[in-house]
Amino acid sequence: MAWNKFIGITMLLYALTNPVGVIPIFLALTRQAGSIKTHRIILLACAAVAVFFVGSAMLGKEILQFFNVGLDDFRIAGGLLALVIAFEMFQAQYGKFIPRADEASGSEIDIHGLAITPFAIPLLVGPAEMSIMITLSNDNPGWIAKALLAAAALVATVLIGLTLWAAAAIERFLGRTGISVMTRVMALVVAAIGVNFIMTGIRNELPGLAGR
Repeated sequence: MAWNKFIGITMLLYALTNPVGVIPIFLALTRQAGSIKTHRIILLACAAVAVFFVGSAMLGKEILQFFNVGLDDFRIAGGLLALVIAFEMFQAQYGKFIPRADEASGSEIDIHGLAITPFAIPLLVGPAEMSIMITLSNDNPGWIAKALLAAAALVATVLIGLTLWAAAAIERFLGRTGISVMTRVMALVVAAIGVNFIMTGIRNELPGLAGR
């Protein structure tokens, strides 16, 4: 795997999880938690994201074989899910995933529950991210390539953690408008990747459409 591809995958995963876009939600969920509990939530959420990414990267082929699904079928499905995520990023519809957890007092907040659900899943990662990781895993056979893919996922997770760590400062600097603009830029990247996955899958499934 070339370094430019490594960086591209890292940026793709960062854009797909869109930590900048969920900053307002993150701050609302952790408003009553206090700094120590907030940092623990970040660490637990990032750990869950890393396990999700690395597990999908290392076991992509086995997962497809278990469900008896072809790679191109999964590629098309992942592309469609990526388009759905991109559309939700454009519409800023994350609120439907959020419980009324921010109304609880600091002592009542379930750190582990909040970090895993709804924050790590589904706000940061979900079926679309899993589909893309499995597809990338199958596109990069060999343990060295998979190890680099896992490393890219870990780097993306670190960037996600740093973004959330500085969430309050980022919100003050960018404001709601700036966060909205960045979210939509990331949505364009995710949508473009989704279209690429869909078109590649269709060309492989129906080579006649590509003039083969």
